[in-house]
Amino acid sequence: MSFRNTQNSFGSVSKFLHWTIAVLVIVMVSAGWFMDNLPDAIRGTVINFHKLTGLLILLLMLIRVVWALLNVKPKEPPGTSSFQKLVEWGGHFFLYALVIAQPLTGWIGSVAAGHAPFLGSFKFNLPVEKSKALVTLCFQAHTVIAILIIVTVTLHILAALYHHFIRKDNVLIRMMP
Repeated sequence: MSFRNTQNSFGSVSKFLHWTIAVLVIVMVSAGWFMDNLPDAIRGTVINFHKLTGLLILLLMLIRVVWALLNVKPKEPPGTSSFQKLVEWGGHFFLYALVIAQPLTGWIGSVAAGHAPFLGSFKFNLPVEKSKALVTLCFQAHTVIAILIIVTVTLHILAALYHHFIRKDNVLIRMMP
């Protein structure tokens, strides 16, 4: 397996980033719906872990964007229309934007609420002042983005399955570990 992408397949770094981020995002979106119902004794610890994991996703996504810009993208399968290429590009762009915006809204909202994520004694602060209005805006956006991620990831999975089972091309296989 190649470290870098080739004309026919994604390399090991692209696959690692794709699947690591995918698993983290699915776990985070799922866990996010249940955090408000946690017992008080563990809520703070779980929420801080959620915030730290969000920052990890943000870092991995930024690395993924840079890696994608520095690597060749595998060729589209024969017979892929211009419209399909546009939908694929737009879908990936939208998904990348959502997965970057999601931790940013959580991070900004947390800092604006006076509850920056922390690791030991180190706080991941931002130059954001406390603001109830900003907290409300950020966490409303955080919820909407979570819903958009669920819809977009579902469409992404359906598209991969369409390619594999209906078009019978290598789109899904070239991203498999």
